[in-house]
Amino acid sequence: MTTAFRHSSWLVTASLAAIAVAYLTFVWMPGRRAIQAMQRQVEVQHQFVDKSTGLQASLMAVQQELERTESVAARWERLAPREKDIPSLYGKISALAKDAGLTVSKFDPQPWVGYEQIREIPVSIHGSGSFAQLYDFLRRVEGLPVAIWVKSMKIEKTAASAKDIQSELELVVFSNNP
Repeated sequence: MTTAFRHSSWLVTASLAAIAVAYLTFVWMPGRRAIQAMQRQVEVQHQFVDKSTGLQASLMAVQQELERTESVAARWERLAPREKDIPSLYGKISALAKDAGLTVSKFDPQPWVGYEQIREIPVSIHGSGSFAQLYDFLRRVEGLPVAIWVKSMKIEKTAASAKDIQSELELVVFSNNP
């Protein structure tokens, strides 16, 4: 009986081992892989939720910036000179030079440059006077409600007087491009 008992105990042990291996292979390992995949999915969704709360604050900041930008653009569009207003704007700029005390020797509007939304209207102004008068003129031009850039400025001292200067200004007025 001892050999039969050993033989039967060996069969029971081998059967139990086979059942354990089959359980591990067909039940426990696939279940473990499914659980790990589910955990990774939950982790990704947690990260998405964490990012979305930060995105809402960023989205609100972008929305506020957009509203401010649209407000500035609407204000500029409202104040930008129309084509029919350009001659009177030239007159205002000329009058500002005279009010500042500059002697304008050349006031030369250049051809307009059109872009998709805006139009550049260049103006060349040559004049003479003191540096303070030129500064006063530029300050007055900047005070106009329209967008004007000083594209270039050339200043030279005149031979006649130490305090008088010759100036060449290239201004650019911006307007809507209808």
